[in-house]
Amino acid sequence: MSDTADTRPRGAAEELIAAIWCDVFDLERIGQHDDFYDLGGHSLLAIRMASRLRDTLGQTVPVRLILDNPERPA
Repeated sequence: MSDTADTRPRGAAEELIAAIWCDVFDLERIGQHDDFYDLGGHSLLAIRMASRLRDTLGQTVPVRLILDNPERPA
């Protein structure tokens, strides 16, 4: 993780999304500009992430959206 503290999650939605990224990548924390691919992301992790987002947020997130937008959404 290369981000500084000022890029940490802001608000409940960002906290949830960041927690999912941390869990999927087995990290303690993540910044909003950390890149899915730089962290070791691949299609199977994108599927896992999409599933976790659906289960946690109650909304379907297409795997393609994760693969095409590798920075953690703010």
